[in-house]
Amino acid sequence: MSTEVTAKREQWQRLFDHVLGNQATWIADIGLKAGLFRAIADAGERGITEGALSEKLGFDQRYVLVWCRGAYAFEFLDWDEQTGYRLAPHMETLLLDPEDPHFMGGRIQFYAALFEDYAAFPELLRAGEIWPRGDHDPFLIEALKNLTKPDCVVLTEHVLPQAPEALASLERGGTMLDVGAGGGYHLAHYAGRFPDARIVGMEIDGPSLDLARRTISEAGLGGRVEVRHGDANELAEEDAYDLVTMSISLHETGGPPEYRNVLGRVRRALKPGGTLAVSELPYPDTPDEYRRSPVYKALAGVQLHEAVVGCGMITKGQLLGLLVETGFSNVRAAEQPLPTRFVVLAER
Repeated sequence: MSTEVTAKREQWQRLFDHVLGNQATWIADIGLKAGLFRAIADAGERGITEGALSEKLGFDQRYVLVWCRGAYAFEFLDWDEQTGYRLAPHMETLLLDPEDPHFMGGRIQFYAALFEDYAAFPELLRAGEIWPRGDHDPFLIEALKNLTKPDCVVLTEHVLPQAPEALASLERGGTMLDVGAGGGYHLAHYAGRFPDARIVGMEIDGPSLDLARRTISEAGLGGRVEVRHGDANELAEEDAYDLVTMSISLHETGGPPEYRNVLGRVRRALKPGGTLAVSELPYPDTPDEYRRSPVYKALAGVQLHEAVVGCGMITKGQLLGLLVETGFSNVRAAEQPLPTRFVVLAER
């Protein structure tokens, strides 16, 4: 077989693997939305048959059958002829536990929700228009909330111990601002982790703001957590906070001039000695790095969505440089377990 034919077959296999990945994402998304994974997890090691699963959830057995076989083919499920289906090892945690840093359930739902952007992208290439996230299917906002749930746990349990003064201040009853509060899950977590602290969330996006306020109300935290509508580019407080957090939000404030403006305002909003924890997507600094890591490949696809909704892109090197440029001290990358995040700590 010629070298050219071999290379062609290898490229065919690479393309086919991409198709398979797309199918796996949709099968997993169905299992999450329909509660199939949860029902199978509840059955535990004893397993559950297709018929029993259909009966338990009130679903059509023919549809359950084809979904189960698809989920088995892509190794989300294990199967035994006697007992039926059970979740494959670690799948309950990876798909259903947002407290785990390696939680993938929200990420799968987010990637499935991007179908609108991928469908619209060919036309947007010509028009160059922005399609705001708030105008998308509302499930995209819910998927983003689920996608980012592990971030707040990583911050409190892995990152803040590397900023002991900020951690001690919050445990004593300090003040904290979360810029870009999203759906409010982080605010609820911070309120639970620091019961004596004052927690403030700022969010500019209307649908996200509504979801955050609903999240806080349903958690019974309305008296302890303030959810504020606001633009980080107009933050005017001074010497107010022991800690400011920005989780996947700086790149949504505009471009480099806005990044500098926001970081300058955040620095002024911090008390002297206060800490900033900023988490961003770990974009590499050069194009050749995109093939070196599966995470970088995933970010290359996500960037299509970010472009559609009008967001920028900040590389790891650029983020460190921006913090130094805007006057922060002790700028350092934090150690943390999420490969899909780049977290930086700095002080005023």
